Amino acid sequence: MMDVIDLAGLAPFALVSLDERRRVVAANPEAQSVLGHSERAMFRKPLSEVLFHDSPIFELIDRSLELKGDVTAHGVPIRGPSLANKRTMDIKLRPSGDGGIVIAMIQTDDNEIVDSNPAGVAAFGRILGHEVKNPLAGISGGAQLLSRGAREDQSAMLEIIQSETKRIERLVSRLSAFELFSSPAKELLNIHELLDRVVASEEAAHGAKIRVRRLYDPSLPNLKADQDHLHEAIQNILRNAIEAATAYSSTPQVSVQTAFETGFAIAGSGSKRLGRAIRVTVQDNGGGISPEKRSKIFDMFNSTKSGGRGLGLSIVNEIVTAHRGRIKVDSSDDQTRFSIYLPLPRATKS
Repeated sequence: MMDVIDLAGLAPFALVSLDERRRVVAANPEAQSVLGHSERAMFRKPLSEVLFHDSPIFELIDRSLELKGDVTAHGVPIRGPSLANKRTMDIKLRPSGDGGIVIAMIQTDDNEIVDSNPAGVAAFGRILGHEVKNPLAGISGGAQLLSRGAREDQSAMLEIIQSETKRIERLVSRLSAFELFSSPAKELLNIHELLDRVVASEEAAHGAKIRVRRLYDPSLPNLKADQDHLHEAIQNILRNAIEAATAYSSTPQVSVQTAFETGFAIAGSGSKRLGRAIRVTVQDNGGGISPEKRSKIFDMFNSTKSGGRGLGLSIVNEIVTAHRGRIKVDSSDDQTRFSIYLPLPRATKS
């Protein structure tokens, strides 16, 4: 335990470890600074004695433990009896194997984004909805008008614009209500229809640089998932693949493949039962990912891109975990494969 804590002391962000009773058992120097107490002063104290009881962090802990997986939240207010000023942090929580939880916190760029009182939260939601949804409506309306006199090849592009603006509007509406990606609204959907929309959008965004090869298993059944959240996750992975392939290869190649999987261990099911799953694999011939970077690729604030904040793949991981799925990454010098495994609904007995 001490070796882990010694290493954690080198981390440039705050790390706090809680036991199964939510008592502080370890805190690195950054966390001590954020929470306003030394590790010795907090040791074995409930976190509720360090932070105010109404802090959103306690709900995030509940969600992470319930899901048995990572939960990420951005712009979380941190206040406590010993804190003179409110801190606003980006947070990632991960359950430990002994019933406890590890919390990582890093200062956000803008402390004024989220206020801890309900009026401030509601005001932010209204601002977000107004400032983003209104321009989206104009874009969608403009595309609809243009489609009336468009050629056949232009109509397909305008349909993509309208579809994407509607999807972003739905996401903004949900996020402006501070809905987390860890709370999917599941419905039956056809995975290939969703993939077709993602591929069409990314091909349009990258112009003539790339054409994504589609290797679908047409026999796959419908999946129960959150359509908008899953779209966001797969689009993030596909965009990374296209960027890697076009940046590192003179003949960029990207493919999306689906397959049926059996013997899948369902995450967070409360048992060790196996089930069926759909596998979605995105493969590219980019520069590959080193083993060192691969081991940290889903960590929040870790990025292989210059200037990146590294939030994209941590959100992908959160979305897949919330669907009780898994992500596998295989990479060599000239090829990378991201495979998402999504459990299928249990077959009902007739």
